[in-house]
Amino acid sequence: MSSTISKKSKGVKGGEKGVSSSSMSSSSNLASKASLAKHRSTRQTGMSSRRSGMSASQVGERTHSLIVRDPETGADVTPASLLEADASPIQQVPSGNLSGPGSQHSSDKFDIDSMSSAGFSRSGWSSQGTSTPVNEEQDEVPARDELEERGSHPIVEEKKEARVLLASDEPPKPADLEKDGTIFLSETETFFLFEIPSSCVADDDPQLDAVKEVNAKYLELVKSKAGQDKYSDRAIQTLNMALKNKDAQATPATTVSIGVDVTNYEIHDAILALEEKEEDEDEEIMRSMTSNSKGANNADGLSAIDALLGGNSDLSKEEERILSSRSFKDSLMSVERIVMQNLYHERQLKYRNLSLLSSEEEEGVENAKKLEFLWCFECELSRGRNVSCMAWNKLNCDILAVGYGEFDFTNQKDGMILFWSLKNPEYPQKIIRTSCSVTSLAFADKSVNLLAVGLYDGTVAVYDVRKEDDSPVLESTFTGGKHSDAVWEVRWIDKGSERGEALVSVSSDGRVTQWSMSKGLENTDLIKLKRVANHKKTSNKSEAFISRMASGMCADFNPKDPSVYLVGTEEGPVHKCSVSYNEQYLDSFLGHSGPVYKVVWSPFLASAFLTCSADWAIKLWHQDSEHAMLTMQSSADSVADVQWSPFLSTVFASVSGDGFINIWDMSISTLDPIVTEEILPAKPSSILFSPNSNVIVAGDSTGRVLVYRLLGFAESHSHEEQVAKLEKALAAKDNVE
Repeated sequence: MSSTISKKSKGVKGGEKGVSSSSMSSSSNLASKASLAKHRSTRQTGMSSRRSGMSASQVGERTHSLIVRDPETGADVTPASLLEADASPIQQVPSGNLSGPGSQHSSDKFDIDSMSSAGFSRSGWSSQGTSTPVNEEQDEVPARDELEERGSHPIVEEKKEARVLLASDEPPKPADLEKDGTIFLSETETFFLFEIPSSCVADDDPQLDAVKEVNAKYLELVKSKAGQDKYSDRAIQTLNMALKNKDAQATPATTVSIGVDVTNYEIHDAILALEEKEEDEDEEIMRSMTSNSKGANNADGLSAIDALLGGNSDLSKEEERILSSRSFKDSLMSVERIVMQNLYHERQLKYRNLSLLSSEEEEGVENAKKLEFLWCFECELSRGRNVSCMAWNKLNCDILAVGYGEFDFTNQKDGMILFWSLKNPEYPQKIIRTSCSVTSLAFADKSVNLLAVGLYDGTVAVYDVRKEDDSPVLESTFTGGKHSDAVWEVRWIDKGSERGEALVSVSSDGRVTQWSMSKGLENTDLIKLKRVANHKKTSNKSEAFISRMASGMCADFNPKDPSVYLVGTEEGPVHKCSVSYNEQYLDSFLGHSGPVYKVVWSPFLASAFLTCSADWAIKLWHQDSEHAMLTMQSSADSVADVQWSPFLSTVFASVSGDGFINIWDMSISTLDPIVTEEILPAKPSSILFSPNSNVIVAGDSTGRVLVYRLLGFAESHSHEEQVAKLEKALAAKDNVE
């Protein structure tokens, strides 16, 4: 390879040429070695000048600068200095003018000062930040002489203040620290450490239409695959999180008993002061009402009366306070009861078995056995609802709780509990509304203010009848063992003085559950009813069941032994169970072929009980016999309810679906009822004897509760005589199967 080296000395100006050039051929090895030696010396001189901190112009004062060009391309391949002066524009000419047959300046001079003033550096940037990196293979180089030959003005180099660019490995000088520097920051290319593509597209995304098109194609593909054998659409159900009950035990609050001595005269004076205060308040209220109505016309003067009668006139604050006060409501209730007592006076005397007739007339009436209608518990709230259950209060036997609800699944709606009193037969004393139909009721024996309620959705609730609101004090939940089907029976049992009373519920989900109220409403299953064959087969083939669980419909506890109870099932069998055994029955009584709607122990003989069923039959059982002692049937319809008389051991009442109330006396006849009362077109649904009078109440499907007086049944016998009469009726068993 041959190269051309041009050399000039410092201080050449304008048109002074003073340039000596020498050419070396590729065949002359000595000349080539000499030029390489000079090239190395020049590079060493430049490097030494960088180390010493001098500029390129200072180097040129002591040494000659060299320009190395590539003979083939004409590009300047001279190494650039690391120490640069101020940047200046570089004049370039085409490479074709540098060498040619007719060119006299084939080896033009180009001093090192112009290179250094161009602002190039090895690192690619200068102190002013206007330069670009120099490519060693650059084709075009400056040609100042050629521009002069074309007639351009002589180039006058303008002296500029030299700015020194320090190397990165050299500490700055104090003078350089005071100079201003310009630093340019540029954005680098963004790189991602972790990226997950999104499954959603924004509305303003440019790829929105493409994504919609792909989704539409997928939906069309799914529709086209529907109905094929290899395509299946499946759903996944997640598991619910396990719930956990947590109880917190807190330290009881410290209580202090404080007493004070009060004399009788102090109590008397305090009562008189309260009465005087109430009288003053009443007088002030009357004066304010009189002043408000004074000077008004007739319509304005009757505003207070209209308000009391339910009018829409504007009320003052004082009038609103009066109408909403508790004492005003109690006064209205008392006035209403006084009016009702005047209307129902004679009938209420008959209810108490106190008649105004003479003794001869009374004897004639009592000899004829019949039912005398007294009144009916009915109002707008109960009209059109089915009476599902009834219960007397254990302390105040004049209060009757009536539950309203539908038995049919297709006619379900909200339920209601009305508390009827003898003091006002036309409107209930208390109203409790429920979310679904009420199916069973029972007052507690000791805590007489507690009412147990069974609902159609499986809820067991306990209400405090002293509270004004409708919310129960205790209620079963799904996490607390709530029944999964309707609760058809609730019963209170006495667990002793230490354990108190417990509640037992029977549901058609097959569970007989005991509820404890010590810590909320905790449940324990007494037994889970299992199906048994209704009729014994002589063959060896066993009866197949669709479900092994039996549905409970009713239950009753033995009055002498509360640990023994009877459960009637939907399949027909009646099971005798014990609270001590939860895996098996003590005995099973097979006789009914339909659902058993009621089972009740005799209040006089603890070993006898009655059952009624949808198979039209009423059966009398003895716990020691597998077969029914007596079977009675009065009509070709189902028997919805049956109850023992609390005064006569051989008398009981029943209601049937054909619209009849039947009174039976086994001491007289076991084939037909002795008294029959028709209440069509309504169908009776439940019946109950009054615990303190010779009266029965019957509820029907229209929301009425009919009150009847039993005439001709006022025979008084001792308890032993009552038991003997019942045992005599059992001995004359009919055994009609």
